[in-house]
Amino acid sequence: MILFADTSALGSAYPGDEIDAEWIGNVLFEGSDPIVICDLADVEFAGLPARAKSDGRIDEAGMTERLDAYDDHTADDGPIGVVPLTHATLVRARELVLRTSVRTLDALHLAAAGLLADASDDTVMILTNDARQATAAEALGFALYARTQPRLNEKSARSTSW
Repeated sequence: MILFADTSALGSAYPGDEIDAEWIGNVLFEGSDPIVICDLADVEFAGLPARAKSDGRIDEAGMTERLDAYDDHTADDGPIGVVPLTHATLVRARELVLRTSVRTLDALHLAAAGLLADASDDTVMILTNDARQATAAEALGFALYARTQPRLNEKSARSTSW
């Protein structure tokens, strides 16, 4: 099995103070299944700590720390694989937006996941914290990575002031 994570999942894992932070962090960094994202996540992810800095939730050092960790994790020798956005990805994403109600950026993630699934003998499952993305993924035939522990009712005690 390959887990294809979208930016909403990454956004929960890196700050550490989201409701699902510990669970998603364990899936991404402690699990045995390969984790893959697409190039689009580089741009989307960068916006998360930048907004947190702009909102005063983190300082420059906190932003740099999160961006450096992401860069380390997505480096060639890091635990998260990155698939490129290719012309084929754009063509498939266009088809998705023409025949479904999926949003443009979600279509790019799902198109990349679909091409990965086409090229792999492994099952590709989607890891997302976005309800609309999850609905779109299921409608396209993707399985969602299931939670293995109950959803927390309040923020995790593991907090990083994000």
